Amino acid sequence: MRRLIIGFEVHQPFRIRRNYFWDPVIRGGPLTKYFDDNLNREIFERVKNKCYIPATRILLEEIENGESEGYDFKFFFSLSGTFIEQAEKWGKDVLELFQQLSYTHKVEFLSQTYYHSITSLWEDLTEWKEQVQMHKNLIRDYFGQEPVTFENTELLLTPRIVKEIEKLGFKVVITEGKESLLKGKSPNRVYRIRDTKLSLLLRNYRLSDDIAFRFSNPKWDQYPLTASKFADWVSWSEGEIGLIFVDYETFGEHHWPESGILDFLRWLPRELHRRGVEFKLPREVYKEYYDEIVIDSTVSWADINKDESSWLGNIMQWAYDEMVRRTEMLAKEAGGEYLKAWRYFTTSDHYYYMFLGSGGPAEVHSYFSSFNSPIDAFINEFYAITMFQDELLKLLNINNEPFIFYKNGKRSSEAWNENQFKEIINRTQEFKGYEKYLKEWLK
Repeated sequence: MRRLIIGFEVHQPFRIRRNYFWDPVIRGGPLTKYFDDNLNREIFERVKNKCYIPATRILLEEIENGESEGYDFKFFFSLSGTFIEQAEKWGKDVLELFQQLSYTHKVEFLSQTYYHSITSLWEDLTEWKEQVQMHKNLIRDYFGQEPVTFENTELLLTPRIVKEIEKLGFKVVITEGKESLLKGKSPNRVYRIRDTKLSLLLRNYRLSDDIAFRFSNPKWDQYPLTASKFADWVSWSEGEIGLIFVDYETFGEHHWPESGILDFLRWLPRELHRRGVEFKLPREVYKEYYDEIVIDSTVSWADINKDESSWLGNIMQWAYDEMVRRTEMLAKEAGGEYLKAWRYFTTSDHYYYMFLGSGGPAEVHSYFSSFNSPIDAFINEFYAITMFQDELLKLLNINNEPFIFYKNGKRSSEAWNENQFKEIINRTQEFKGYEKYLKEWLK
């Protein structure tokens, strides 16, 4: 393989208070009552010092090193809006480094959902579209780029969402190169999604996870992993162009600096160049599609199943999701900090912490979680979203139960008053005949 795309996911959630059920906060606004700013700041500043600052400086230096040695070191970033919000609060020097990267014109910034949410799995995609547009605006404002490449939260891709991504004007989408999707094909090529004009880049999860999960494991039969060894693996791989995509926190946070991970990052571009591997960006190769791929099921990069079950796979996650969706129209009517707080509740991490499983997947979920267990996460998160809904009902003086819309046989939007009911009907073609139910519901 002689061409390689390298990318980094950068995301930090606004974490719900770890003891909200046992010690709820009564006073203050919704952004401070339900979310733990002290914990969020503590984690952000730790990762900033261990990863964001040193790793980004290395990348800037290696871009310069490539220029002096006659090659272009290129890569992409996918930054969530919540990460950028936290950087604005506690790490403006981090944002300045990312903006320096954008000035080199060798870094592509992808589009995703602003709140790194799972709203693409809802029947009503209105909120998902709004978050995607918010994120596009954010990337334009901070980095002066108009994104053409889309990475949905956690690489989630479904047949339904593919069509919406194309409608939003993107040219290429990234997802996981899992076997059930490839059906014997190589992940190391550019594909076209059947019945669309969207190009598809597939993450080579074996090579990516060698860095992300196995790098510092002394029990791994390939330990220690050096830049030279990894560059050999890339150059020996079959295919035309590969995609390595990992969490940015891999470099210094998930694997501490003492593991040698930052040295690995520093030397990898040079070792790849020495083997004749050329660096590319998604926006540079999307027209070179080799074959078609059919998206006929849900894909993600999480756990063994690599589907939606990491976020919507058990009754606790379903219950939390139901309460989040039920609160949408209330938050949008209240607006301001209430709407922002509600959108924080949609972030995928809150669902992820409630994952039930065993073995390696459970260990990974536990590592990322701010709670002691999935049950602990559910108790506090579900109570927080319930109290948030109660606060909104009192604020808006609503005493009735919601009207629930169904779409494709599944629960969709929920209205709490006449204005919300009419708003949902106006934005959703399938609900045009629901006016007849309004008077009966309001009785």
